[in-house]
Amino acid sequence: MEDLNRLGIDSEHQLYWDGHRIEIRRFIVLTRFQKLFAAGVAIIGLLAGLATIATGINNASVFLCARHIAILTCAAP
Repeated sequence: MEDLNRLGIDSEHQLYWDGHRIEIRRFIVLTRFQKLFAAGVAIIGLLAGLATIATGINNASVFLCARHIAILTCAAP
């Protein structure tokens, strides 16, 4: 408990021990497989987002065409 007096925080919320700022550095090193997997997941996520946008536009078109609002093109009946 007596060592807690050595611990401090400044006005910028940085942590100090005995007047010295504490720095924590951690680097993430990915293997080649992990990088390829992350890139694949990112591409799939991008494609899923684009598919969601396309589905939303299609649903909006069907919704508006059913109410005879031709902002987007409507299919022939």
